[in-house]
Amino acid sequence: MGESMKNKKNVGVSVADVSRQIDNNTISWLQWRVVLLCGLVAILDGFDTQAIAFVAPLLSEEFGIAKSEMGSIFSAALIGLMLGAFILSPISDRIGRKPVIIFSCALMGVFCLLTATADSARELMLYRFLTGLGLGGAIPNLNTLTSEYAPKRARAALMTFMFAGFPAGAVLGGY
Repeated sequence: MGESMKNKKNVGVSVADVSRQIDNNTISWLQWRVVLLCGLVAILDGFDTQAIAFVAPLLSEEFGIAKSEMGSIFSAALIGLMLGAFILSPISDRIGRKPVIIFSCALMGVFCLLTATADSARELMLYRFLTGLGLGGAIPNLNTLTSEYAPKRARAALMTFMFAGFPAGAVLGGY
């Protein structure tokens, strides 16, 4: 028997036991808190994704960029989002979801706030890219974390509830 199997036996609780425990009990305050916090980050993601579109005409005027060229600034965030998902998701399998989510949210938050201080289109594009990188690291891990904490009988509903935060954030951005 391998060393890791011995250690798992010594702990006294297997992964299957934890899953069974989650599935057989009522949804705890901890589980609701995970869903709500993940939903809050999804709201911020939706808000951030839409807010830039609402200020695009002002940005175009401020930086002297043709409105048709604003697509590259929008695309920077999407490229960052894609790379964040590809790079940070596998890292979370190694070091854990929570540290990656915390890092991703911090990255997203700092560069989202710095976006308001951008003095040029190039700086704005960089901040949007780095904001997207954080979002890309957070979203897949939010989905997985919510799924891991949810009992099978309510998993689809809790994940839907959590990710409904994205369009809710987009609506808030428009409001």
